[in-house]
Amino acid sequence: MLLFTVKNQIITDNCETDNEKDLKFAYKPLLAEIGEDKDEVIELLDVDRSKQVMLQFLWPKQPKDKERDRFLLMIHEEVIHLNTVRGLITEKSELIVKNSFIWSQWDAKMQALYYIHLKQSTRISLEKEEDEKITTPTLSAFQFHDDVPTETVLNIPLNLPKIPSSSSKFSQYEDDPIPLRIHDSSLNLIIVSDDDKGILFICHYYLYQPMLQEDVHFAYSVTMVHCSLAVHCIIPGVPWEKAKLMKPTFAIVDEHLLVFQAGLFINLLDIGLHHEPCAHIVAQPFTRQGNVTHLVPCFGSIAYDSTTLDLVSLQVPKSHLIETFKCDSSLDNRLSVIHYFLAHFNDLEIFTELLTIIMEQPLHLDTVNLLKEALVAATYSTLKKGLSADAMPLIKLLPLTTCNTSKPISAKVGGFTVGLSHENLHNTAMMLLSPQQRLNPYRQDIWTRLYDRLNENKDGKKRFCCDQVTEKLMYSLACYQPEALSRCSTPQTPSGGAQMTIGEFSTLSSNRNANDLLPFTEFETCTASRQEHVISVNLRELSMHLVKNSVKQITGFRWLKDYEPSAPTFVHAVSTRYVSAQLEVSRLLCVFVCRASGIDARIETDRGFTLIDKLGMPQRYLLFLMLERYVLAIESMSFPLPQGFSSFFTYLGYRALNFDEFVEYSKRHVFELQIDVMKLIMNGEKVEILFFQFFFNLKFFADIPDTSEGVERKICLLSLLPRTRARRLLNNWDHPISLRIRGHDHAAAVLSGNSAGRSMSLSSSSHSSSLGEH
Repeated sequence: MLLFTVKNQIITDNCETDNEKDLKFAYKPLLAEIGEDKDEVIELLDVDRSKQVMLQFLWPKQPKDKERDRFLLMIHEEVIHLNTVRGLITEKSELIVKNSFIWSQWDAKMQALYYIHLKQSTRISLEKEEDEKITTPTLSAFQFHDDVPTETVLNIPLNLPKIPSSSSKFSQYEDDPIPLRIHDSSLNLIIVSDDDKGILFICHYYLYQPMLQEDVHFAYSVTMVHCSLAVHCIIPGVPWEKAKLMKPTFAIVDEHLLVFQAGLFINLLDIGLHHEPCAHIVAQPFTRQGNVTHLVPCFGSIAYDSTTLDLVSLQVPKSHLIETFKCDSSLDNRLSVIHYFLAHFNDLEIFTELLTIIMEQPLHLDTVNLLKEALVAATYSTLKKGLSADAMPLIKLLPLTTCNTSKPISAKVGGFTVGLSHENLHNTAMMLLSPQQRLNPYRQDIWTRLYDRLNENKDGKKRFCCDQVTEKLMYSLACYQPEALSRCSTPQTPSGGAQMTIGEFSTLSSNRNANDLLPFTEFETCTASRQEHVISVNLRELSMHLVKNSVKQITGFRWLKDYEPSAPTFVHAVSTRYVSAQLEVSRLLCVFVCRASGIDARIETDRGFTLIDKLGMPQRYLLFLMLERYVLAIESMSFPLPQGFSSFFTYLGYRALNFDEFVEYSKRHVFELQIDVMKLIMNGEKVEILFFQFFFNLKFFADIPDTSEGVERKICLLSLLPRTRARRLLNNWDHPISLRIRGHDHAAAVLSGNSAGRSMSLSSSSHSSSLGEH
């Protein structure tokens, strides 16, 4: 059995001149039976139609009756019939769509029919005597079954431009075979869906011309039904000769919806399979596809060119996105590209290429924001890989991105400005048939999966925000004194003791990847680690957030029964894994930043302070600029720094900046004047550093001599330190001014009746007059 439509061109002479001849088409639907004995064709309509006519067989999933077949006969703006035939004899004809429809599409995989009809409703008016009659375009869906009757599973009111009640006398039709659609040029709409994933998109594109402008605006909107969201895109200033030929392609590629327009743009819209849609990408079209007119998706990520019928892959090459990141300096687009590679694919190798592009201009205002997105996205993907299925519901409460989804996105592509915005939809679940209302409630299909996704996304629980930790750390770190605290007891502490033993450091070092070495020793000699203090605050705040948001709402008076935690047993496990991922991502980003500045620990033989002394001044200053941006990103997101970094960064700043700038940074708490750094600055004495299970005695020479100016500088730095640390350094400073200061403090303590050593004055002005005497 073969169904096909013949389209004939007819020229009618309505006027005497040839220029006023009307061009008209006539559609003739035919049914043929082809066999060994006979070949016979019959016409399905008595009269040819000027309206578009399409035919489609139904393909049942179960073994069908060989003698009977069912097919759809669709006539634009008139009717849709479901015919049952035995051979060429029609046994039954059922009217599926009674009212006139303006658009329809057949989904062969799901055996579903979408159509748009004009639904009339009454609007009550208080000003007028009669109520106002309004017409609303409504999208409906028929689901065909083998063993149960046809059912309407979807009814969505659409916000479309004003559609005429009937087409013009001779409508302009584009006969789309894949997917099979019936419509004229007044409404360009297409449905894209995935049965297995339970997602459905309503894609609509159109042109409009603002007043007093020659060029037109090209726009499209994508209604993501599964997450109750609409994405709108506007590209202003497109020439009419180019715009009238546009036919964008909409296709699902991995976890994104690809929107492609030849010669203009490529959009990768995050469809929100595992999280809310965000971080959309705008890029230029492929160079090799510059001559493509229209790509039609046929299966998977493969499409064919409607002009040449060549098969084309819809996968966007990674190199193309890297080139987009390099050429487009807009912050929104760059954040989206970083999110794409880290949050979705956890591709650190690609990110190193992006980081190299970023660090070509380390002083750019967007550098810190890009590093912040890398921290959040990489931590999210690192945590997601190791979570169990039972703990996965908690991932909806963890930080996902730094992108502001409520703010419109803007990017430059080939001289055009592409704008993207979001619009939240309401009561989407009410427009879909619930599983309990289905003819077969226990059958799983796209509509039940779509209904489940809508219910999952309607909670709207708030994700954890790093600002909650940043505010608390501002106060706690202001009073932070490592000498007065003991090491925190957190899951990051191997032994819970005050210091890490040689054996524990050896075990930790052996677990590190040899390719991820840092240019300093990951070891701190202070009794309390700032790193673990930050981790403990993150762990506490994140655990409290997960506990508060992972329980069901209390309803009515049955609160004791309804208060059932959804995943409380996994809160501590998820929180611990998240802060562990924070530390690991922070460490990796530090490795990548150092490599981007030309410092590769895999090649360098020196570490720490020795490495800094060996570097030339230009390279030393470049490394400082990059690490300064790294520190700003880390502290603004409340991530922990690797152990040993603070001393390395402080000494780097001391060697890269002049002394006044170094003091200013220290006063603003950018530099931490730890005991190991201060010993080098004060005395340049011998320091013991633990590295790869061995102790090396390294000699560092004092940079500040004990001249009059040098003594002033040393006292200035000592005045910035906590009392205990300053006393330790004064005891090791072999200079008369040190003895004088300690003597004054001892005498003041005895005369005041306080214990010896309780007070200390480090004001450089109070001792400046006595410098000449010594």
